[in-house]
Amino acid sequence: MSSAVATTQEPPAGFNRAKRRWARGFLWATSALLLLDKPLLSLSTSACAVYAMHGGKWLSHKNFKWMSASVISFAVSLYAVAMWTESEFVDEDRAYELKATLAMKHRAAEIVWGGMLLMALCLTIKEKIDRAATATAEAVAATAEAVEKVSRALAEDGNGKAKIKSG
Repeated sequence: MSSAVATTQEPPAGFNRAKRRWARGFLWATSALLLLDKPLLSLSTSACAVYAMHGGKWLSHKNFKWMSASVISFAVSLYAVAMWTESEFVDEDRAYELKATLAMKHRAAEIVWGGMLLMALCLTIKEKIDRAATATAEAVAATAEAVEKVSRALAEDGNGKAKIKSG
């Protein structure tokens, strides 16, 4: 007899980590494209970041952080595309101030959010470097402690001569 109730399987280990890694990759591209004034391309990469994160666990603060960054990037990119497109339709001879204002708005949004996103992404790299440095320092301290114990044991045995001669 089969059960009519569908069972929910847990995702495999590292499932959410892989989604965050993909999203961060797309967000690196998004921040670079925003800073280089490529709003249409940044719109597509931020959409890819949103898509990469959409199936993850929502209650995870890490997933929520990167999903929020992806959605905000998408919104800023969409705004930049809209302002850029509107400024292209404005006649420069008749409404130069409007054209300049629209161009300035889209560029300001790109620079501000692109810079903030780049800073957030760089901080994640700094956190990984700090964790690696801490782990290395702990490993070096443990090795130094082991060497000290061996040295002390050898010093107490007459520099290890007795063990070497009998062994």
